[in-house]
Amino acid sequence: MDTLSILLERETNGFRASVLGLPDCQASGSTREEALAKVQAVLNDRLQSAEIITIPHHSSSLANLTGIFKDDPQWDEFQAAIASYREITDAELAAEYDREADRATNQENSAA
Repeated sequence: MDTLSILLERETNGFRASVLGLPDCQASGSTREEALAKVQAVLNDRLQSAEIITIPHHSSSLANLTGIFKDDPQWDEFQAAIASYREITDAELAAEYDREADRATNQENSAA
């Protein structure tokens, strides 16, 4: 037996039940039971001439690549190389920032 998720909302006059994913399948009732019974009837009426099916979908998402390196014997070496590269570039940037700060300080001192 398949199941569908129903959003049940309290309203000032009772309850509204909506089938998630099917915005035109909704019903209201003075009680939650009435709203659920009515939305089930709306859905059953709709499914008399229709059906819900699933089809395969091949996602091009990068999530499909998650974990592809988990057993790679060179992974630790690869990560170490990245860390080393980052240390070098961080040191270069820090030196460049220091030079710029020194230039700015020298210009301020020259102007004074």
